[in-house]
Amino acid sequence: MGSAEDGRAAIVRAATRLFAALGYDGSSIAQVADAAGVDQAEVTACFATKRELYIEVMRRARDSLADVISQRAEALMTAPPERRAQALHDFIDGYLDLCAARPEVPALWMHRWLSDASDIGDLEARSAQPLTAHIVDSVATLAEPAGADALHTTYTMIWCIHGFALSGVLTGGGLRCGIDDPEMVRRFRAHMHQLLSRGLRLPEPAAGAT
Repeated sequence: MGSAEDGRAAIVRAATRLFAALGYDGSSIAQVADAAGVDQAEVTACFATKRELYIEVMRRARDSLADVISQRAEALMTAPPERRAQALHDFIDGYLDLCAARPEVPALWMHRWLSDASDIGDLEARSAQPLTAHIVDSVATLAEPAGADALHTTYTMIWCIHGFALSGVLTGGGLRCGIDDPEMVRRFRAHMHQLLSRGLRLPEPAAGAT
Protein backbone atom coordinates (compact mmCIF):
# COMPACT_ATOMS: atom_id res chain seq x y z
CA MET A 1 0.00 0.00 0.00
CA GLY A 2 2.67 2.45 1.01
CA SER A 3 4.74 1.72 -2.09
CA ALA A 4 1.76 2.28 -4.40
CA GLU A 5 0.95 5.57 -2.67
CA ASP A 6 4.58 6.67 -2.97
CA GLY A 7 4.54 5.79 -6.66
CA ARG A 8 1.36 7.77 -7.26
CA ALA A 9 2.80 10.77 -5.41
CA ALA A 10 5.99 10.61 -7.49
CA ILE A 11 3.93 10.52 -10.69
CA VAL A 12 1.89 13.55 -9.64
CA ARG A 13 5.05 15.48 -8.68
CA ALA A 14 6.70 14.67 -12.01
CA ALA A 15 3.57 15.61 -13.96
CA THR A 16 3.29 18.87 -12.04
CA ARG A 17 6.85 19.82 -12.98
CA LEU A 18 6.32 18.91 -16.63
CA PHE A 19 2.92 20.57 -17.01
CA ALA A 20 4.29 23.71 -15.34
CA ALA A 21 7.36 23.80 -17.59
CA LEU A 22 6.00 22.51 -20.91
CA GLY A 23 2.24 22.72 -20.56
CA TYR A 24 -0.28 19.93 -20.89
CA ASP A 25 -0.14 19.96 -24.67
CA GLY A 26 3.67 19.80 -24.68
CA SER A 27 3.94 16.87 -22.26
CA SER A 28 3.32 13.15 -22.69
CA ILE A 29 2.69 10.17 -20.46
CA ALA A 30 6.07 8.81 -21.58
CA GLN A 31 7.79 11.98 -20.34
CA VAL A 32 5.93 11.79 -17.04
CA ALA A 33 6.97 8.17 -16.57
CA ASP A 34 10.59 9.00 -17.35
CA ALA A 35 10.61 11.98 -14.98
CA ALA A 36 9.01 9.89 -12.21
CA GLY A 37 11.39 6.98 -12.78
CA VAL A 38 8.61 4.48 -13.45
CA ASP A 39 7.23 2.52 -16.40
CA GLN A 40 4.43 4.00 -18.50
CA ALA A 41 2.25 1.12 -17.35
CA GLU A 42 2.59 2.30 -13.76
CA VAL A 43 1.44 5.79 -14.76
CA THR A 44 -1.61 4.47 -16.61
CA ALA A 45 -2.41 2.13 -13.72
CA CYS A 46 -2.75 5.21 -11.51
CA PHE A 47 -4.23 7.56 -14.11
CA ALA A 48 -5.96 6.05 -17.12
CA THR A 49 -5.36 9.09 -19.32
CA LYS A 50 -3.18 12.18 -19.41
CA ARG A 51 -6.35 14.21 -19.02
CA GLU A 52 -7.13 12.44 -15.73
CA LEU A 53 -3.59 13.09 -14.48
CA TYR A 54 -3.80 16.76 -15.49
CA ILE A 55 -7.08 17.26 -13.67
CA GLU A 56 -5.49 15.81 -10.51
CA VAL A 57 -2.49 18.14 -10.85
CA MET A 58 -4.72 21.16 -11.32
CA ARG A 59 -6.94 20.12 -8.41
CA ARG A 60 -3.92 20.08 -6.14
CA ALA A 61 -2.76 23.45 -7.47
CA ARG A 62 -6.18 24.86 -6.76
CA ASP A 63 -6.21 23.36 -3.26
CA SER A 64 -2.81 24.85 -2.44
CA LEU A 65 -4.18 28.26 -3.39
CA ALA A 66 -7.32 27.71 -1.35
CA ASP A 67 -5.32 26.69 1.71
CA VAL A 68 -3.51 30.04 1.65
CA ILE A 69 -6.21 32.32 0.29
CA SER A 70 -9.55 31.24 1.76
CA GLN A 71 -8.79 32.24 5.35
CA ARG A 72 -7.25 35.54 4.25
CA ALA A 73 -10.21 36.27 1.97
CA GLU A 74 -12.57 35.72 4.89
CA ALA A 75 -10.47 38.03 7.07
CA LEU A 76 -10.57 40.66 4.32
CA MET A 77 -14.36 40.41 4.11
CA THR A 78 -14.92 40.70 7.85
CA ALA A 79 -12.19 43.19 8.81
CA PRO A 80 -13.38 46.38 10.54
CA PRO A 81 -12.54 49.62 8.69
CA GLU A 82 -9.38 50.26 10.68
CA ARG A 83 -8.05 46.78 9.82
CA ARG A 84 -8.93 46.66 6.13
CA ALA A 85 -5.60 47.92 4.79
CA GLN A 86 -3.68 45.41 6.90
CA ALA A 87 -6.04 42.61 5.87
CA LEU A 88 -5.44 43.53 2.22
CA HIS A 89 -1.68 43.51 2.74
CA ASP A 90 -1.92 40.13 4.46
CA PHE A 91 -3.85 38.79 1.49
CA ILE A 92 -1.29 40.09 -1.00
CA ASP A 93 1.56 38.70 1.09
CA GLY A 94 -0.02 35.26 1.35
CA TYR A 95 -0.59 35.05 -2.39
CA LEU A 96 2.91 36.28 -3.20
CA ASP A 97 4.57 33.97 -0.68
CA LEU A 98 2.71 30.97 -2.10
CA CYS A 99 3.86 31.80 -5.63
CA ALA A 100 7.43 32.17 -4.36
CA ALA A 101 7.34 28.85 -2.54
CA ARG A 102 5.36 27.00 -5.24
CA PRO A 103 6.22 28.63 -8.61
CA GLU A 104 4.62 25.70 -10.40
CA VAL A 105 1.21 26.95 -9.27
CA PRO A 106 1.25 30.26 -11.20
CA ALA A 107 3.03 28.48 -14.07
CA LEU A 108 0.22 25.94 -14.42
CA TRP A 109 -2.41 28.66 -14.53
CA MET A 110 -0.34 30.81 -16.89
CA HIS A 111 -0.34 27.94 -19.39
CA ARG A 112 -4.13 27.82 -19.16
CA TRP A 113 -4.32 31.56 -19.81
CA LEU A 114 -2.40 30.81 -23.02
CA SER A 115 -5.02 28.20 -24.05
CA ASP A 116 -3.07 25.12 -22.96
CA ALA A 117 -5.31 22.05 -22.57
CA SER A 118 -8.09 23.93 -24.37
CA ASP A 119 -10.03 20.68 -24.78
CA ILE A 120 -10.54 20.62 -21.00
CA GLY A 121 -12.73 23.67 -21.07
CA ASP A 122 -14.75 23.20 -17.90
CA LEU A 123 -11.77 23.18 -15.52
CA GLU A 124 -12.16 26.81 -14.47
CA ALA A 125 -15.87 26.45 -13.82
CA ARG A 126 -15.37 23.34 -11.69
CA SER A 127 -12.17 24.38 -9.93
CA ALA A 128 -10.92 27.95 -10.08
CA GLN A 129 -14.15 29.91 -10.41
CA PRO A 130 -15.61 29.24 -6.94
CA LEU A 131 -12.33 30.30 -5.31
CA THR A 132 -12.02 33.35 -7.56
CA ALA A 133 -15.61 34.37 -6.81
CA HIS A 134 -14.86 34.20 -3.09
CA ILE A 135 -11.85 36.47 -3.55
CA VAL A 136 -13.83 38.95 -5.66
CA ASP A 137 -16.59 39.05 -3.05
CA SER A 138 -13.99 39.78 -0.38
CA VAL A 139 -12.31 42.51 -2.41
CA ALA A 140 -15.75 44.01 -3.11
CA THR A 141 -16.06 44.98 0.56
CA LEU A 142 -13.15 47.37 -0.05
CA ALA A 143 -13.74 48.21 -3.71
CA GLU A 144 -17.36 49.29 -3.58
CA PRO A 145 -16.87 52.13 -1.04
CA ALA A 146 -13.96 53.38 -3.18
CA GLY A 147 -15.94 53.16 -6.42
CA ALA A 148 -13.51 50.57 -7.77
CA ASP A 149 -14.24 47.48 -9.86
CA ALA A 150 -13.85 44.45 -7.57
CA LEU A 151 -13.39 41.95 -10.41
CA HIS A 152 -10.65 43.88 -12.15
CA THR A 153 -9.00 44.88 -8.90
CA THR A 154 -8.76 41.19 -8.04
CA TYR A 155 -7.34 40.30 -11.42
CA THR A 156 -4.89 43.19 -11.32
CA MET A 157 -3.42 41.60 -8.22
CA ILE A 158 -3.42 38.09 -9.73
CA TRP A 159 -1.91 39.17 -13.04
CA CYS A 160 0.81 41.22 -11.37
CA ILE A 161 1.81 38.56 -8.85
CA HIS A 162 1.81 35.75 -11.40
CA GLY A 163 3.78 37.85 -13.87
CA PHE A 164 6.39 38.81 -11.29
CA ALA A 165 6.69 35.26 -9.96
CA LEU A 166 7.26 33.83 -13.43
CA SER A 167 9.31 36.49 -15.19
CA GLY A 168 10.46 39.12 -12.70
CA VAL A 169 11.70 42.44 -14.08
CA LEU A 170 14.67 43.59 -16.12
CA THR A 171 17.24 45.56 -14.15
CA GLY A 172 19.20 48.50 -15.52
CA GLY A 173 21.92 46.14 -16.69
CA GLY A 174 19.46 44.03 -18.66
CA LEU A 175 19.48 41.15 -16.19
CA ARG A 176 16.21 39.49 -15.23
CA CYS A 177 15.59 39.67 -11.50
CA GLY A 178 12.58 38.36 -9.63
CA ILE A 179 11.13 35.93 -7.15
CA ASP A 180 14.50 34.47 -6.08
CA ASP A 181 15.93 37.90 -5.18
CA PRO A 182 14.86 38.94 -1.64
CA GLU A 183 15.39 42.64 -2.24
CA MET A 184 13.37 42.63 -5.45
CA VAL A 185 10.61 40.69 -3.72
CA ARG A 186 10.60 43.29 -0.93
CA ARG A 187 10.26 46.10 -3.46
CA PHE A 188 7.52 44.31 -5.39
CA ARG A 189 5.62 43.53 -2.18
CA ALA A 190 5.74 47.18 -1.13
CA HIS A 191 4.64 48.24 -4.61
CA MET A 192 1.62 45.92 -4.54
CA HIS A 193 0.64 47.16 -1.09
CA GLN A 194 0.82 50.76 -2.32
CA LEU A 195 -0.85 50.10 -5.68
CA LEU A 196 -3.91 48.34 -4.30
CA SER A 197 -4.24 50.41 -1.13
CA ARG A 198 -4.26 53.61 -3.13
CA GLY A 199 -6.59 52.16 -5.74
CA LEU A 200 -9.02 51.27 -2.97
CA ARG A 201 -8.42 54.53 -1.08
CA LEU A 202 -7.29 52.80 2.09
CA PRO A 203 -5.14 54.50 4.72
CA GLU A 204 -1.74 53.00 5.50
CA PRO A 205 -1.88 50.44 8.32
CA ALA A 206 -0.81 51.70 11.69
CA ALA A 207 2.86 51.16 12.46
CA GLY A 208 3.41 47.78 14.07
CA ALA A 209 0.02 46.43 12.98
CA THR A 210 -0.10 42.64 12.56
